[in-house]
Amino acid sequence: MTRRTSEEWQRLIDEQAVSEMTIQQFCQSRNINQSTFYLQRKKRSDSHLAQAPSQWLPIDTKSMALPDTRQWQIELTLPNGVVLNMSTDG
Repeated sequence: MTRRTSEEWQRLIDEQAVSEMTIQQFCQSRNINQSTFYLQRKKRSDSHLAQAPSQWLPIDTKSMALPDTRQWQIELTLPNGVVLNMSTDG
């Protein structure tokens, strides 16, 4: 059984993505267990999402050309019972 580093797995995942081979073909050509390939690809995808910034980005409302005069109201009920209300009413 071959042990690969995180960098080696990322390189293999990148190679497969740009190849014209299916994952099955790629894994066979590199002697990689297909289930392991999928697992390693998912791990990297999940870790990439975990590294995404968790802060909201500011919006400069002063740069908007025309004010939106439409009226709207949104009520969101969360599973824990919290109700979030948003509307254009000031």
